[in-house]
Amino acid sequence: MSKIFYDHLIILDEVEVEINNLDLEHDERQELHDLIEETLHHRVLTRVLEVLPKVHHESFLKEFKKRPHDGALIDYINERIDDEVEKHVTEEIEKLKKELLQDLKANRK
Repeated sequence: MSKIFYDHLIILDEVEVEINNLDLEHDERQELHDLIEETLHHRVLTRVLEVLPKVHHESFLKEFKKRPHDGALIDYINERIDDEVEKHVTEEIEKLKKELLQDLKANRK
């Protein structure tokens, strides 16, 4: 997993516990982790772009492409929105976590 500017906001311990409760082969478990990571990334970036005015989308995406790990991207976004981007990212992560837990628990039975 490569480092992304919002990584410090991701807490998926409960999801990891549920994944570990599933009877999966190593490669299946890795595929599931990759799918969750990809889904999380798409959802967070979509949320960021929803709150960031369109006039800043292109410059943000250029900066993100150059330095996806740079925590200063949070400042970049916060300077251009009325709210704190961390709030939006955390809400999106929590929403996805809830969905994942429901799906994982349903498949455990």
